[in-house]
Amino acid sequence: MEKAVKLNEAFHNFTEASRNLQTYYDKLREKVQYLTQELEKKNIQLNKAILEVGESKDYLQAVLQSIGEAIVVLDQEDKITMMNRAAEELLCSCKNDVAGKMFNDLDFTIEENSSGTRLIVNGTTYDVIISRSTVSGPEGSVRGYVILIKDITKLKDLERRHERNQRLIAMGEMAAKIVHEIRSPLCSIELFSTMLSNDLKGTAHSDMANGISTGIKSLNNILTNMLFFAKPQKPLFKDVKLADAVEASINMLVPLIQIRGINLFQNMTDVVVRSDAELLKQVFMNIILNAVQAMPDGGNLKIVIEENTEYVTVSVIDDGDGINPQNIEKIFDPFFSTKDKGTGLGLAIAHKIMQTHGGFIRAYRNEGRGSTFCVSFPNLNIKSSDDVQETLVTTQVDSL
Repeated sequence: MEKAVKLNEAFHNFTEASRNLQTYYDKLREKVQYLTQELEKKNIQLNKAILEVGESKDYLQAVLQSIGEAIVVLDQEDKITMMNRAAEELLCSCKNDVAGKMFNDLDFTIEENSSGTRLIVNGTTYDVIISRSTVSGPEGSVRGYVILIKDITKLKDLERRHERNQRLIAMGEMAAKIVHEIRSPLCSIELFSTMLSNDLKGTAHSDMANGISTGIKSLNNILTNMLFFAKPQKPLFKDVKLADAVEASINMLVPLIQIRGINLFQNMTDVVVRSDAELLKQVFMNIILNAVQAMPDGGNLKIVIEENTEYVTVSVIDDGDGINPQNIEKIFDPFFSTKDKGTGLGLAIAHKIMQTHGGFIRAYRNEGRGSTFCVSFPNLNIKSSDDVQETLVTTQVDSL
């Protein structure tokens, strides 16, 4: 009997424990379901956050790649971690090759001078503004650096042109005053020298009189050039074949080219520009003569005509001693000359004529030997899309 009571009590305790265990299991399952739902919510939020971070990273990358300035990101040790497209183009590098390299190990040179900062890459010089900023973490520690390089070469070219134009204006005003003051007495001197030359004709002093007359004519020619520089002629624009103008200028210099033993090479396309043919000849005469005089012992002279969507350019390339880099910005200034007997007006006049044509002249020192003068005209031969569309419409109407 006592055993039966104990057995019933044991069954009762087991049943109670089973009921408590079931209750605990149900609560645990509810807790697991709740945690599972919360985990799913967190996973959704996390995936959304990861997606947003990825989109933000892609957007930031797109912004950096679209910026025109060169951007280079470095770590704490100055190793490159990222470069945008502008930096790759400017530094002539592929980002896959430079990642992890030291920034100063790249193939470029930075020069500081009174006129600003210059970046030299593979022989090409750029005027730039360079800034370096520190990237700091929340705790103030240095996480890396950002280098920004802005190419201001075109802006510097505009500044130099403006400064040159200001100098040309001042020199032109001075030249006009000088010509006005000198020409009046010079006319009288020329008249008397001519009379004297006629009176002494056939005498021992005839050559001396002729020398005086020749010197006065030379002086008068210089004054004429100065007057042209001060008050250039108004161009008479018409369609001119550029190759014909160059050829006419070359023909006038053929004897000098042959005497100096210069080999002439020509690569000229048939391009038409809107210009004054006579003024054009004066430009090419000055440029080509300058190249010939740079090769007193002979050499190679190459003349090339090229065109793109903006300009038609005549390049005159010699292999003389080359222009001193310090003089490149001065050679178009009036009265500046490196020649013993030069007046320094030829290139200044050529530059002035090109301004009236809406073009320009640029000079370069060749990498190997010699110099290159590029005479550029606006390219008026390229039709716009509207012109092409109008031509197509006209053709269709005619065909009907």
